[in-house]
Amino acid sequence: MNQSLSRIMRFLRLVLVAFLMAILVNMGISVAHRPHDVVTHVEVSPNYQQDQTVLIVVRNNLYRSSDGGVSWQRITQGLDYSSLLIPALELSQQNDGVAFLGTSGDGIYRSSDKGLTWQNTSKGLDELAIDDIIISPTSSKIVLASISDRLYLTQNSGESWKQVFQSKSPIEALGFSNDGKLVIVANTKELLVSGDSGATWQASDRAASGLPLDSPIVAIEPMLGGPVGSMWLGTQTQGIFQTSDQGKTWTKQAIPIANELVKDIKIIPGSQNEPQLFVSTANTGLFYWDGQEWQPRTQGLIIDSQAEEMEQPSFTELEFSLDGSVTFLAGFDGLFKSEDQGQKWQDLETILRSTVVAMAASNDSTLATVDYVGNINISSDGGQTWKIAQRGLEEPWFTRKWESLPPNYDPRRYFDVAFSPNYDQDKTLWASLLWTKVATSQDGGISWSIASMPKEERGLTIGVSPDFSNDNTVYILPQKGNIYRSQNGGKDFEKIGQVPALQGNTGSSIAISPNFASDRTIYVTGEKGIYKSTDAGKNWEAISENTALAEAGKMQIAISPDFARDQTLFVSTRGRGLFESRDGGKTWNQRLNIPGLGTDSPELEAIAISPNYENDKTLVLGVLGLGLYKSEDGGQSFQQIADASLPISRINTVPSSGKPIVFSPNYVNDRTIYSFGSASLEIFKLTTDNGKTKETLAIQNSESMGEANFLSNIRLALFVYQGLLKRVLVLLVGLIVVGIVIYITLRKLNSRGKV
Repeated sequence: MNQSLSRIMRFLRLVLVAFLMAILVNMGISVAHRPHDVVTHVEVSPNYQQDQTVLIVVRNNLYRSSDGGVSWQRITQGLDYSSLLIPALELSQQNDGVAFLGTSGDGIYRSSDKGLTWQNTSKGLDELAIDDIIISPTSSKIVLASISDRLYLTQNSGESWKQVFQSKSPIEALGFSNDGKLVIVANTKELLVSGDSGATWQASDRAASGLPLDSPIVAIEPMLGGPVGSMWLGTQTQGIFQTSDQGKTWTKQAIPIANELVKDIKIIPGSQNEPQLFVSTANTGLFYWDGQEWQPRTQGLIIDSQAEEMEQPSFTELEFSLDGSVTFLAGFDGLFKSEDQGQKWQDLETILRSTVVAMAASNDSTLATVDYVGNINISSDGGQTWKIAQRGLEEPWFTRKWESLPPNYDPRRYFDVAFSPNYDQDKTLWASLLWTKVATSQDGGISWSIASMPKEERGLTIGVSPDFSNDNTVYILPQKGNIYRSQNGGKDFEKIGQVPALQGNTGSSIAISPNFASDRTIYVTGEKGIYKSTDAGKNWEAISENTALAEAGKMQIAISPDFARDQTLFVSTRGRGLFESRDGGKTWNQRLNIPGLGTDSPELEAIAISPNYENDKTLVLGVLGLGLYKSEDGGQSFQQIADASLPISRINTVPSSGKPIVFSPNYVNDRTIYSFGSASLEIFKLTTDNGKTKETLAIQNSESMGEANFLSNIRLALFVYQGLLKRVLVLLVGLIVVGIVIYITLRKLNSRGKV
């Protein structure tokens, strides 16, 4: 009996070992993709060696660097565009500071200070959807812009434009010669040539001049300092061509690159002033033509599989400094820089992982911000010093894996942050992530727990019941319109309602009645404007369906703290102005021409209402491109309290709840407003009395709060290995049961004398 039992137990141990090894082998890392900060345009100062100035468009935001890309400044002053795309960015090579920016719906903007400030200069344009812009290399007064099949010319640096040609098909590329007189434009069938800087034009057949018709033309370029009549033309798939006779005939200078789509070309002078030809390609990066074949120069470039999945190029625009020593390449994963003509590349961080995307202030003046990727930051002294929340937010809580992911794949992409209305007593706050999860702390951020929505959701906006001390109620409103509620402070959530979803990457807005305990009223944004519930979120009514609000975009709701008495609501919109209701949303008054704003079509980026609105009637608007404006008469008139040199608006297309203005809860005494929108890890503090004091509060040198301890590590280990432990427990129980059965069977057999 003993020998038989021993053999059986050895077999069971082997089965157990094999089972555990199979589990461990299959515990791979689940990788969530990083944010892709697509750079679509790059321009380099002609005086780069001295001023180190670079302009880029990243995620439809204009960024400027004055240190060669080490750090960045977000530019918003004068840029009140609402277009989803910036198709064109050009910086004059005259070193006069002139730059032009073309939008897909708001026309053309001009800067005279290398991109620091801008003004719209679209007079004379028949349409405002710009495709391309080029500036004469000899005069920044002469600029050409293309809109579909039409060419527009300005001879006064954008003060006025006139149409100078309409071609037979959409225009693909524009190029000036070195002397600024010859201009060559290509459409899908023709070449358009001007010998007088764009004033008059002649069209010729592309094929007759030696150019292929079966490949788009992506760029037309001269060689800096090269022969006046010599220009190069890049096709997407059929090679590079050169003309030396004012565009009459073209000869192929370089063969196509196999399996590559050319995106841009640049010709720079070599040591003997010979032309050196470089191209960027969609899938690989940079190639150099050595006279016989193309040589890839890709060391350090990042090729992202998600670009292919989204059918986007991995690389686009190529730019050199005037002396050819520094190269920049725009890409799907950011901006790349080389100081040896592409032999080695470095990846420059543009939109920082630590960029602030949401902010909140508590009733005891504690501040909290959340990063684009990475951290929750908390300050208990008005923003002078900060601590990083840590315990319960370690990476394994989001991945169930001990293995650390690469930094660019960190799953902690935050979206919103909110305090309990009684934070001074209960120390409770929440931070939502872009995807599915909400973190809750009940000890002022020292430790956190994670809850998930019942199904995968994106873009989680937080709403906290004003009666939280009694009802423990928290709402989550994702971008797709589902309404979730927790009645235990955020430990778990259930879906209770739904509104038609907003489109795009905009966070939803939620406003809960200050008298929620009795009126059960909530307002949210959705596909047709504003929706109202009077039963705590179960049923919803569209209350703006037949108004201009139904067509508005990027709405933010502000509700009066004295709502029970005044029934006042405000809604800021992009392009549709300010809406107000004095009857709880039954009727709406649209205001486009708002006294004090200086524009009849304001792009309202944000709105906030004073906690003492009942007495001070104070309302603050963030106006895109213009700055921050305050009303002290309930929104009837406004005055500027900060210009747009402070980027007080959420960063375009970076997912966030979109509330960049926050009143201090003690505004009645400190007159303080907080805001964010910078390219750096910082927020702004504005004191709106006696001088409009502005202070930048850097969130740096932060120490950790709530570092992991023994108990938190045990909790984390149990969480990570929860599935494994359950399997092992089931197996052990099974083995024990089998062992007992075998033991009893053997005892019975032994008692009968058969073993």
